[in-house]
Amino acid sequence: MNGVASSIADGEPLRYDVKGSGPPILVHNGLVSSVGHWRFFVPHFAAEHAVVTWDYRGHGGAAAPRDVASCSVARFAEDGHAVLDAAGLAPAVVTGLSFGVQVALEHYRRHPGDVRALVLICGTAGHPLDRVSSSAVVRRGLAAAARGFGRTGLLARAVLTLSARSRIAREVGYLTGGAHRELCPPEVLDDLFAHVAAMDPRVVGAVVASYVEHSAADLLADVRVPTLIIAGDRDQLTPVPVAEDMHRRIAGSRLVVFPGHTHLVQVERPREVHAVIDEFLAELP
Repeated sequence: MNGVASSIADGEPLRYDVKGSGPPILVHNGLVSSVGHWRFFVPHFAAEHAVVTWDYRGHGGAAAPRDVASCSVARFAEDGHAVLDAAGLAPAVVTGLSFGVQVALEHYRRHPGDVRALVLICGTAGHPLDRVSSSAVVRRGLAAAARGFGRTGLLARAVLTLSARSRIAREVGYLTGGAHRELCPPEVLDDLFAHVAAMDPRVVGAVVASYVEHSAADLLADVRVPTLIIAGDRDQLTPVPVAEDMHRRIAGSRLVVFPGHTHLVQVERPREVHAVIDEFLAELP
């Protein structure tokens, strides 16, 4: 079932899709990505669940929103609520991948009634660059640089297009533990880079800035729904200690670490990841 929700905050149209029927699962995508990273997830879970996929505003081929600054973790969380409301499928198991973990946690903060459980895959509660530097000055500087890049117009678009067409971005992904050279399907990365190249650079800049600035760390101790945390021990973008910290701070949460895998473990070992999630879902009250 395809649908279009309307943002409660500003009326921005939000495209979503529902596959299957049964207890609902809502997914929140990764950083400047679309639904491609769920290509194995959706057919597996749609056999017994209503799986709701959707694209953030300004993503998935959509034009930039009227207010580009609205492309933020907080607004995406509100948009996720609008999608669930339009689909009539709350409460759902809210699942976030990478950047989507921050969106999922913010969704829970703002609309706890939407969330039956949380599945947090290879992400962080926030301030993802703190492991490099926790300086607020550095964080603000990086966010300002991201927004400034987005405003350079044709130059930014040229950089994004060149990156998508070269092997450099893929190599960076491999070297940083963002993807496993042998196990990650190459089309997953190719689709991601092509998606970013087609986006309005202002949206890319705004989203990256929000990613750097946002934190839901203060929320973790107050999470009161069953929570599954998944990590890969070769993930250098959100390393295992980040997942362990969330696990310690979310009471009763479960942490599963996949040895030898990276930030995209859910497409590198989909059957194993799905089995862990299936077990978690089967135990929900």
